Amino acid sequence: MKNNKNLYSICFCMALAGSLQTTYGQVDAEGVADSTLSAAGGETDSLQIVVQREMNKIPTVVYKGALVDAATGGPVQGGIIQVAGDDRFSSISDEQGAFEIKVPLYANQLLVRTPTYALARVHLAGKGKELVVRMYSEHFSNGYANEVRVTNKSSVGDFSANSSLTVEEEMAKKLGADLRVLLRSGNPAQGANMFIGGYNSLNGGGQPLFVVDGVILDTQNGRSLMHEGYVNNVLSAISVNDIEKVTVLKNATALYGAKGANGVVVIETKRAKSMATRIDVDIYGAVELLPKLPSMMNAGQYRLYATDVMGNVTETPDFLDDFTTDKQKYAMYHNDTDWKDYVYHEAFTQNYGVNVQGGDDVANYNLSIGYANAQSTLKYNDFARLNMRFNTDVKFMKNLDCSLDVAYSNTTRNLRDDGMGSGQALSPGMLGLIKSPVLAAYNPDQYGRFTASMADYDCFNLSNPLSILENGDASNKNRLEYTLFSLSAMPKWKINRNLTLSEKVSYVLNNVTERSFIPDEGVPTFTESGDDMTANRSRAYSSKQLSVASDTRIDWSCRYGGHVIHLFGGFRYLSDSFNSDAIRADNSAGDKLPNITNEMKNRKVDGIIEEWKSTAVYVNADWNYADKYFLQGTLTAETSTRFGRNATGGVKLGDYVWGIFPSLQAAWVVSAEPFFQNVKGIDYLKLNVGIDQSGNDNIDCFASRSYFAPSAFLNHTSGLSLANIGNDKLKWETVTRISVGLDMSVWHDRLSLGFNYYKSYVNNMLAYKTLGGVSGLRNYWSNEGKMENQGFDVAAVAKVMALKDFSWEISASVGHYKNEVTALPDNDKTVYTSVYGGEVMTKVGNPIGLFYGYKTQGVFATSEEAAETDLRNGSKNGSAFRAGDVHFSDLVADGVIDNKDKDVIGDPNPDIFGNFGTSLHYKNWTLDAFFSYSLGNDIYNYQRAVLESGSSYNNQTTALLNRWTSEGQQTSIPRVEYGDRMRNARFSDRWIEDGSYLKLKTLSLSYRFPFNLTFLQGITVWGAANNLFTCTKYLGSDPELSISGNPIYQGIDRGLLGHGRSFVLGVKINL
Repeated sequence: MKNNKNLYSICFCMALAGSLQTTYGQVDAEGVADSTLSAAGGETDSLQIVVQREMNKIPTVVYKGALVDAATGGPVQGGIIQVAGDDRFSSISDEQGAFEIKVPLYANQLLVRTPTYALARVHLAGKGKELVVRMYSEHFSNGYANEVRVTNKSSVGDFSANSSLTVEEEMAKKLGADLRVLLRSGNPAQGANMFIGGYNSLNGGGQPLFVVDGVILDTQNGRSLMHEGYVNNVLSAISVNDIEKVTVLKNATALYGAKGANGVVVIETKRAKSMATRIDVDIYGAVELLPKLPSMMNAGQYRLYATDVMGNVTETPDFLDDFTTDKQKYAMYHNDTDWKDYVYHEAFTQNYGVNVQGGDDVANYNLSIGYANAQSTLKYNDFARLNMRFNTDVKFMKNLDCSLDVAYSNTTRNLRDDGMGSGQALSPGMLGLIKSPVLAAYNPDQYGRFTASMADYDCFNLSNPLSILENGDASNKNRLEYTLFSLSAMPKWKINRNLTLSEKVSYVLNNVTERSFIPDEGVPTFTESGDDMTANRSRAYSSKQLSVASDTRIDWSCRYGGHVIHLFGGFRYLSDSFNSDAIRADNSAGDKLPNITNEMKNRKVDGIIEEWKSTAVYVNADWNYADKYFLQGTLTAETSTRFGRNATGGVKLGDYVWGIFPSLQAAWVVSAEPFFQNVKGIDYLKLNVGIDQSGNDNIDCFASRSYFAPSAFLNHTSGLSLANIGNDKLKWETVTRISVGLDMSVWHDRLSLGFNYYKSYVNNMLAYKTLGGVSGLRNYWSNEGKMENQGFDVAAVAKVMALKDFSWEISASVGHYKNEVTALPDNDKTVYTSVYGGEVMTKVGNPIGLFYGYKTQGVFATSEEAAETDLRNGSKNGSAFRAGDVHFSDLVADGVIDNKDKDVIGDPNPDIFGNFGTSLHYKNWTLDAFFSYSLGNDIYNYQRAVLESGSSYNNQTTALLNRWTSEGQQTSIPRVEYGDRMRNARFSDRWIEDGSYLKLKTLSLSYRFPFNLTFLQGITVWGAANNLFTCTKYLGSDPELSISGNPIYQGIDRGLLGHGRSFVLGVKINL
């Protein structure tokens, strides 16, 4: 085994030495390396001679030292030692771990790398002092050795042995406090909503910009689907197995102009790393158990509840009658049905991926093919994906090379409405909870024996969920298909050794096709505003978005002694077109014929055509001296067709207004200073500070224009009506952000710490402004809002144990943000937003998203207690609250419970959030665990408000077994009453819950079988358990939730499918 390690080290040294030779053959006049493939023959030799001559002119000093294993103290041979920031100067450690390296006088740090150890950054001691470099196992993270972070950014890679269908899930596990990731639902590949640095917008969306291999990707936030509870997650088209690295930019996003205000997520897919052919095969299967579901009443409990709800009704309804002589009706209404059994099941997921890479001295390539099929625990909501990606780099001639990236992905999903809706109940998940348990899913015959015929809708006009699931199952009924095709090319011409010209062109096509079908069988007929009666309904939707982009860039870099200067500037052009068509028609010939025909009733056609373009000119300058002092400046000017023609605050050139977005960042490696050499215990200390300005152009395409839209009168006569009053001064939101941070390592690099603080000022915030009543419209878009946002994030990584065969690392992070609205239109008029029976308040001096409703003081236990308060409902003449009613707080003390008594009852913003994890390695075994947490955030449990309202014949949770039923009873659950005349179930703090949680997101164990065969390099077998437990007081399915990417709608649980425990077994084969 030792001989194999030595052989591995020797091969690594030879390969790296070859790469250094290639680098020397391609450095510029002052030694800045190029990343293209090496030129051949005499040109390489001549460049090496030139570089060597330049190196000989630089004054140097010789340092000696040794590399030692931090666990055993033994020598580390074959280590590559380089001057940080100037890899022309390098050396290799010998068998005793000793090395000798010439170092320029301006240098102060070394980088040390080996194939089996983590990267190390070492500060040079005084001249003549020997260095002892402690090398930690490769299983430990590199900490801050890899690069000096001038800006606040974080990166994560190594997505091997993962069971995530989308990258958001991996980001939630590994990035912690760098951004807040809230998964949308437990349905597969639904992804997440993300917020970087708190909230920086009110109505302009809060989602970051995504850039994939240098191409800006429109994630279509705000585009809705016909099925409730779903979004078309564009990121689901990218397989996690194809991703090399994800970087989160938390500040200094001015380079992205009017698109970077909410932060930027940069995704880099895999490219070939060597010319040797490598084949990796990834396979896994997973079983997901049922998520946490509400505990609903059984038949006996429901009968008692229904009797209470009826109150003084004298006629017994059919579902409560005994029907002792009618066997058919008796069988129909005397059951104990658990409807959840018909709606939910355990789910199986399978995922396959093959990655091939290789090349030669002219071209290299990376090809990947993947297939995933994932069942949902909500029946008939399955997901499938076929993806292919081909990345290649080709050298056409000595100064011209080109990168070409091609990707194709096709995703399909069966789907039905999910969650608690506000209209007709068509969600099987909702129906599986509210359907009466005394009813049966199938029809009985005259003898009381159940048949194969599914029951129709019930006496409460509630659909049979089994019918919606089975009669709606077909590729032309309830199905979503999404296709993503992207093509990008970047030719790069090296004009000389300092100057490079490149052109990045890209073409991205997004196609979405959706079908929706509400069957006749098992669903009640319904009508809408003048339509004919509807028996069944077919809907079809298709959209196409074409994005074409061009980024022309000139890049210049040079070195003057210890000074490295890197300048680049360019011109970026984006052109997008989006068009969609939708059609709806009712009453097909039957449930087996869902296709829309001319004979169907209530036909309605709709569509959208949108086009928008943006142009940006940018320049960026980077300077560093000896990898110790850093400056970065960026200036971007951008214009967009989304802006109003008379927008103010920018620079107007011709008919277009350009927004100006500057950035200035600085960093200082304090520990590289001579005065820091005697500081004990601190191995590395870097400070950074910056100020930047970026914009948010997420404005409706037509918001700045007045336009008419088609409308119908009595469902027959069509016409045009004014749909929007344009604001020709509408412009981008502007976020000015101040950032301060530090990175440090202490105790011989055993503990790494990072801290970032930010304060942002949002000006020109998009908000609705009130319009006069003459136009018939209530409001229009304006830029009259302002907001401030501040927060911090802290990250720590500790090397707990470093032994010969055993390593243990712990990581943790904590984040905090606080926002405050400082200005609103109409003289700071408070805005109240209704959402799922609740209300969200936006008020100057308060954070975004506060829940606004009634406060309660329990339930009146006795008539005397209620009479003492003499509270009235709605007005002085309203009904008096009595025993069993909710005791609402009369905040204005006028004896009436009405809107004047509303107050802030909850805040969805957490006090702190983050994650922590641990990684243990013993020989070839690896054990990883990742936890996430959130503390201090509130959740509006709308699902519970529906299931515990006590105001209808819908089934209720078992919490209502403790409802008030008799004088003097002490309980927190009010009396039940059909129709809820006293509005006991109104939006109040009864439905606001503490959403704090601690969740074990992933626990994984893997074992690598090492092979040194020609055709087999290794096999890794791994198993994982996801969502093993959640510690929380929250009564809903899952406290980790988000129904929208808009900051206003956070912390609302509308009963979407939660996440269940899942168990995974996988294998990775390296050929």
